[in-house]
Amino acid sequence: MTNQVAEHKARYGGRWTIEKLNILERYLDVYTTALKDTPFKLMYIDAFAGTGQLKLSSEEDLVDIRGFVSGSAERAIKIENKPFDELIFVEKKRDRFAKLKSLQATYSKRKIEIVHSDANEFLANLHEDWRSWRGVLFLDPFATEVKWATIETIASFNALDTWILFPVSAITRMLPKSRKPNAISPKWTKRLTQVFGDESWHNLYQEDPQGNLFGDIKYQRNPGVDGLIDIYKEKLRTLFGTRFLETSRALKNSKNSPLFEFMFCVGNPNGIGPAKRIAEYILEHM
Repeated sequence: MTNQVAEHKARYGGRWTIEKLNILERYLDVYTTALKDTPFKLMYIDAFAGTGQLKLSSEEDLVDIRGFVSGSAERAIKIENKPFDELIFVEKKRDRFAKLKSLQATYSKRKIEIVHSDANEFLANLHEDWRSWRGVLFLDPFATEVKWATIETIASFNALDTWILFPVSAITRMLPKSRKPNAISPKWTKRLTQVFGDESWHNLYQEDPQGNLFGDIKYQRNPGVDGLIDIYKEKLRTLFGTRFLETSRALKNSKNSPLFEFMFCVGNPNGIGPAKRIAEYILEHM
């Protein structure tokens, strides 16, 4: 699949798009209900907010739900039982940012901040009094935009329950199946190291015991996505400790090929038990 075709499908989505949005929306509803009688002010941050709406592709056999549907930003706005006190929508692309402004105007009575920025830069410079705020962060990148340094920053807040859409398909396309790890394009090497925070992705490659006729060392990459996910999960496990939820959800296209792995980490250590139970139940039953 060319990058252009991949971009088209990712932009318009399919059943997996509805799947992730339903999981997120259900968690936001339960989260705000659980915290409605606490003294905390509640914040929702959508770091890759898009336009607020999504168009579903006719290529995914979506006759029953084809067309425009509410995206994550609009779904967060519509949480009613205990609405978020503040919603922050971050979008780098100017045309999508302009459409978010229209969404802001539609819901003018709500406290909505629209930020035209790179998500990593915005989160790196986010300074709140986390003693009085709690919230949910949704990281839904187009591909490999989320840097590991950003994940480290988020973990340090101890305040934001974080949903991470890990781009297994995009990363897999960057990794040749048979080649020395250090022979990968410098551009992709830099990007992969930014995503993982180090060269741990090299562990996907093992020496091929068969070698070749001339005795040269050959390398073979783990052909599936499990090894890739395991490496990233280990990074999250080390960073967040018991705040990391082992359960995740594979989001796949109509051909049953994995596109993303949907992962969850708890914000504040005092909420580990309830947050993990709720997120795990939703991931397993929705």
